[in-house]
Amino acid sequence: MPTYKDQSRGTWYCRFYYTDWTGQKKQKCKRGFKLQRDAKDWERKFLEQFAKNPDITFEALYEKYKAYITPRIRESTAHTRFHMMDRHILPFFKDRVISDIAPADISAWQIEMMNKGLSDTYLRSANTYLKAVFAYAVEYLGLPKNPCKKPIGSTKTQNVDFWTPEEYALFIQECKDNIEYYTIFELLYYTGMRAGELLALTLNDIDFKNNQITINKTFYHLTGKDTVQPPKTAKGERTIDIPVFLTEEVRDYVSRLYKPLPEDRLFPKQLDYIRSAFNIRIRRAGVKKIRVHDLRHSHASTLINLGANPVLVAERLGHESPDITLKTYSHLFPSSQTDIVRKISKVV
Repeated sequence: MPTYKDQSRGTWYCRFYYTDWTGQKKQKCKRGFKLQRDAKDWERKFLEQFAKNPDITFEALYEKYKAYITPRIRESTAHTRFHMMDRHILPFFKDRVISDIAPADISAWQIEMMNKGLSDTYLRSANTYLKAVFAYAVEYLGLPKNPCKKPIGSTKTQNVDFWTPEEYALFIQECKDNIEYYTIFELLYYTGMRAGELLALTLNDIDFKNNQITINKTFYHLTGKDTVQPPKTAKGERTIDIPVFLTEEVRDYVSRLYKPLPEDRLFPKQLDYIRSAFNIRIRRAGVKKIRVHDLRHSHASTLINLGANPVLVAERLGHESPDITLKTYSHLFPSSQTDIVRKISKVV
């Protein structure tokens, strides 16, 4: 990698040839480096972006992977994935040549991750993302094999937190000072929709005549901008029935809005504000602390205790499959060995 001194300016520059993505040979010149090594580093990093072999750094591989995967996944998914990788993966492997990274290096990274006190599901996700980067290198850059094989963490879902109807009743009493938050929490508890789905609701989504709500989008606030996107899965788009009293509560809330347009968001808030109001009222009510998302679990637990079929619960929650519902709430379904034996005995 030859570099040159610009005698008139006292700086360094690099000039070299490379082959672009069309196969054409081109010349590149970059000036203004204070140090010779800076010019060499810039040339190396530039060439790595066009390299099609595994003798590039992990950082260069990561940039290639990001360019490849970004248009293939949702913006919110990309934001979450890259935030995790920037924080926990890139610093460890950044300057390593990918062909030199061995299973022992992956193991060392895994040990470092496990010592951070992160949750099992978080560890599992981080390991999956790292494995995906190397899988890309195998597929497109000629890396002989993926060094990231053994998993860490667990996909096992921990027991979910939820409120009993009695606990929720105590909480909602503390929300009557604000009709907007009162309506928000009533909707979350009695529909089981996700907070992002609620924040994306418009007047068009409420069928006051048939007591139904259509859920067909979700709201995100990413990198300083508001975004409304379709649900992640086809099952996420759904129309759910709601009790008459909830329809009337929503109607009352809408009647207090100033000339609402059918396509405007009913609750033009950020999730952080809802979380703050939620926690304040939890303290007032003196009930156990849960997350806003746990209102969804509270709704599911109520349905299960009422004897709802897992398939119907899955449809209402927008789960892709009843298997997800059973996996998440299996501990709530009355299916213990004792119950089974008791029921068999009654049949006999």
